Amino acid sequence: MEPNTASGYQTQLLERGQIEDAVWNEFIARSPQAAPYGCTWYLDVVWPGWGAIVVTEKGTMLAAMPIKVSKKYGIQYVFNPPFCQYVGIFFGEIAKKNATLSYSLKKRLVKAIVEAIPKEIKVFNIKFAPEFDYPLPFHWAGYELQTRYSYWLDNQIDKSVILSNFAQSTRNYINKAIKNGLAAQWTENIEPIVGLATQRKTYLFNETLLKNLWETKKCRALEVRSIDGTLHAGLIYLEFQHKIIVLFSAFDAKLGQFGGMSLAIWKAIEAAGPAVNFIDFEGSMLEPIEGFFRNFGSHPVPYLQIKKNTFPKPLRWVFE
Repeated sequence: MEPNTASGYQTQLLERGQIEDAVWNEFIARSPQAAPYGCTWYLDVVWPGWGAIVVTEKGTMLAAMPIKVSKKYGIQYVFNPPFCQYVGIFFGEIAKKNATLSYSLKKRLVKAIVEAIPKEIKVFNIKFAPEFDYPLPFHWAGYELQTRYSYWLDNQIDKSVILSNFAQSTRNYINKAIKNGLAAQWTENIEPIVGLATQRKTYLFNETLLKNLWETKKCRALEVRSIDGTLHAGLIYLEFQHKIIVLFSAFDAKLGQFGGMSLAIWKAIEAAGPAVNFIDFEGSMLEPIEGFFRNFGSHPVPYLQIKKNTFPKPLRWVFE
């Protein structure tokens, strides 16, 4: 795409080869929306062939949105990448002199990105970070804004305070797990954890992508086993800046009554050092899963899913 300077900024759609890793990752790290999902090493795994719409001024990147245009039946679309709770727009260090200046700048930047989204894209469905707080240009352009929720747990040095805020049922499960001889341990082999998930036919995920993320050497894995070595549950998570993000979890449904999953999460919380501000469970909109995470004393954090489907209503289901 040729640069668009009509707004006073330069807006470009860059291919992956035009994006310099060090510059991009530094921008993401300093963004208010900073998340591993925006880093080149992460996107290269889960969204190969991605590019980005970037807005610059005098060579300085002000905003960027990773994007990958796919094609099905000859129709171009953009879907949220797997294992990414959100991507969306990342702002640079927005001037914070006052709210009016900040939102005025965000308006211009978001509008520039919206206008740069290729018109050939018929379906757009991307989730945006909780810190992304100016979606109105999408609304004005006919996009649908849908609120979703994650669950975050504030970390504290005194873990007993966190434990005291757990629901009684969660503490009971943890105590039951310990009483029955279950123990948590770190592991360098995620195959058993992945195996737990593949046993459940209703648990759909991209096994190859998960293993490739593990190969980046940026994740940690924790599993819970009984005295005889039986695997009850496991977690795969990563630490990014001041947060821990639970990427994947699995448990043996036949052994769920022993509390292995609750023990796994508790041990991950216990291991969170003082540099960690919060644990992001990534949440769920499903009531039973939402309740499970909420029982750890976590609180709901809203974020946006922004969508646009230009097909007539009878045909929209094909790309939902």
